[in-house]
Amino acid sequence: MIPVLKNAVIELGYENKSGSILYSGNETLRKGNFYFLGANPGGHSDQSNSKYPDTILNQVLRKNSYPSFNEYFDGKWKRSGSRSSLPGHALLQKRIKYLFTKLELDLRSILSTNLVFVRSPTLNKFKLNFNEEAERCWKIHKILLKKVMPKFIIVYGSDATRFICKKMKIQSQDYFQIPSANEVKFFSHYKGILRIDSLELEINLLSVPHLSRFKIDSMGVNYGDAYDSQKAILWMKEIIQNFDGRN
Repeated sequence: MIPVLKNAVIELGYENKSGSILYSGNETLRKGNFYFLGANPGGHSDQSNSKYPDTILNQVLRKNSYPSFNEYFDGKWKRSGSRSSLPGHALLQKRIKYLFTKLELDLRSILSTNLVFVRSPTLNKFKLNFNEEAERCWKIHKILLKKVMPKFIIVYGSDATRFICKKMKIQSQDYFQIPSANEVKFFSHYKGILRIDSLELEINLLSVPHLSRFKIDSMGVNYGDAYDSQKAILWMKEIIQNFDGRN
């Protein structure tokens, strides 16, 4: 599978762009019920200290890591101007792991990636056309999706959610609202068909707010939080556990 990804990266001209495709270990390149993605890779602390350049091709080939390397557990992340975290201890890493723990899913066993593979510190600093890059990266997502054949795609952030929804033939949708003092956030469930070339996948798309800005472990005003996420997470968990086709 890695040689296939290598050829696809070169064909798209991404071999020298900073970024990554696989956030999970190579062992997740297999059939599974879940596929997890965010918007695009952010910065990480070892970009300037790596033995090999921080490129998408080098990441696919694990030139600066190892085959089982998982960004959410093993990566050293930092925000601009801040010190790097211990492996897996950055705020976003902890929030993502919290979500999957609450869903009773093994994040290490799930193929994790991003809609767009090109790195930027934030989406506001993304220098390319995001939608155009998403369409280009979709060629590689199709390779990954054919390999995994997921029943669920779990997404955080509205950009990736909207893109996947446009690729699906939506048959039903449902939402769980989380109100706070100033706004309403939504957990979403879309059910439909995702066509990958001649293959049609029956997909449950589960979407949560972007976890760099949304406190997923919030428990309401009695705990000092503006909102309570726990019932929304339970709602997602029940959708997953009630799915008849889950192995």
